[in-house]
Amino acid sequence: MLFRGARSVSWLVALIVIVACTSCANSAVAEISCKDVEYGNPKYQDEMQELARQARLPGNDWNRYHATVVTDLCTGNSKDVDKMVDDGSVKAQEAEAIASVLGKSYKTKPRSAIGISYQAAKTKLLEMGACSACADNIAQHYSRNPGSPCGTLAKQALDGDQDAVSKLLAFPDFCKWTYE
Repeated sequence: MLFRGARSVSWLVALIVIVACTSCANSAVAEISCKDVEYGNPKYQDEMQELARQARLPGNDWNRYHATVVTDLCTGNSKDVDKMVDDGSVKAQEAEAIASVLGKSYKTKPRSAIGISYQAAKTKLLEMGACSACADNIAQHYSRNPGSPCGTLAKQALDGDQDAVSKLLAFPDFCKWTYE
């Protein structure tokens, strides 16, 4: 009976050691702080590269959208992160991985129909030859205000009307989006 009790205790001790070592191993991975990836930090580029590696971003590299996610998470602005995920600028798993590396709590919300429509329209407009800013503005109208003159013209262009494509690529003034 005593042997059986000692054996149980030794298993318990072994389990505690394993759990403690797992925690030690996880903390050995350098967590990156918001201060490390604050723009203007002399090691900003290196720290962002390390964040990209730890977050396993595509190609272990980062882009301006990832940098914006970092800034927004560090300032507690999760609404803008949600918007970037919704419109497809950043993938949900990338935003969550960045948050995890920063030690921040963040869980993405399901994408909206507007966000999905925006991303599809912007991608197609870029393929048609619209400049990046133009495609963004037009896609905003198309997905958020489809009955507007620009939204209507965008629908015609996306449906294959070449005259509408030409007009849209000239980026008429009524296609400028007012950002809130």
